Amino acid sequence: MKKKTAVQGKSLKRRTLITAVCVTCVLSLSACGKKNNNNENKDPLTGEDMSQAENGSDEGSGTNAGSTEGADNSDSADNSNSADNSKTFQDMINDENSDPNSIIDFINTNIVSAGAADVKNFFSGLLGFGDDVRNIDFTKLESSRQYMPEDMIAFSDLMKLEADTPSMVMSDEENRRVINMTLSEMLERALLFEQHLQKYPNDVTTDAASRLYEEIATNAISGGYNKAEGVSHYYKGDSEDVVDDEALKYYQQFADANPDSNLGKIVKEYVGILQSNQFKINDEMEQFYKGLGQKLNVSRLSNEASGNGTNSSDSNGGGTNGDGTNGNGTNGSNADKNGTANNSTASNGKGTEGADTVIQGTVSR
Repeated sequence: MKKKTAVQGKSLKRRTLITAVCVTCVLSLSACGKKNNNNENKDPLTGEDMSQAENGSDEGSGTNAGSTEGADNSDSADNSNSADNSKTFQDMINDENSDPNSIIDFINTNIVSAGAADVKNFFSGLLGFGDDVRNIDFTKLESSRQYMPEDMIAFSDLMKLEADTPSMVMSDEENRRVINMTLSEMLERALLFEQHLQKYPNDVTTDAASRLYEEIATNAISGGYNKAEGVSHYYKGDSEDVVDDEALKYYQQFADANPDSNLGKIVKEYVGILQSNQFKINDEMEQFYKGLGQKLNVSRLSNEASGNGTNSSDSNGGGTNGDGTNGNGTNGSNADKNGTANNSTASNGKGTEGADTVIQGTVSR
């Protein structure tokens, strides 16, 4: 009986011990679970549940990624359109049969969305298209004015003035451009282009303005004299080889009014040559005419005129042909091919009276 009671007591102790161990394990596991939950899901300072914030952050990351991808796609589309427009425009410029008005329409349509480089390319292409920039109708660019570079706005205004009162016009009889202004008006028009070039010496319009500056100024001084082609001085006097002495006062007035301008200095030098040679067109006079291209070079506008009697050409192809003629034009070719004027000859019937009427402002075409 005592032995059975002892066995039962040992069995009870064993069960009690096992039960205690199980309870301890359960409590430990429960404590571990709560500890992990606190560390992962609650803010250590505020106790705020962080699970929603983390989910929101993950969702936000996805949204930002989508936005970035959308921006990249938009930029890619813009670059593609720009490249397409540039190619289309270049194809138009390279086609000599393109209509200048079609080029202008393209610019007006695409300039709003064009970048600065494309805008510059548009206008440099337009101004370089064709034989004569005067063939461009600048009034058709009015809708693009607010998007133009500053120098293009100023040049457009000059070209509108040139269109209203042309310095040079095409003569069907002579098949070349001839003077269409009085001597003083020619000098003043050339001065406007010089002032433009001084303000914008390295811009989109520089090349076009340089060509016009040289053409107008050269013809105002030389009268389009071309010995090789038999073209008489437009301001000739009583004979083919004499400049009308009446022209002297207009040259002198211009030189006195514009002593600091490049053109004023050239004209002043010319006045001295006219007087020292009694207005006779001799070797010294021809050498002076030949050097006009170099003197009128845009890169020399701020320098004293120098280098008479040299065979020279400027960056726009002006200069001389080495035979007493004036070599104007974009590529230094003969004047007629490049639309540069050689003025009316004696065949127009302009003797002494003809020179006077041109100086005074009456022009026969």
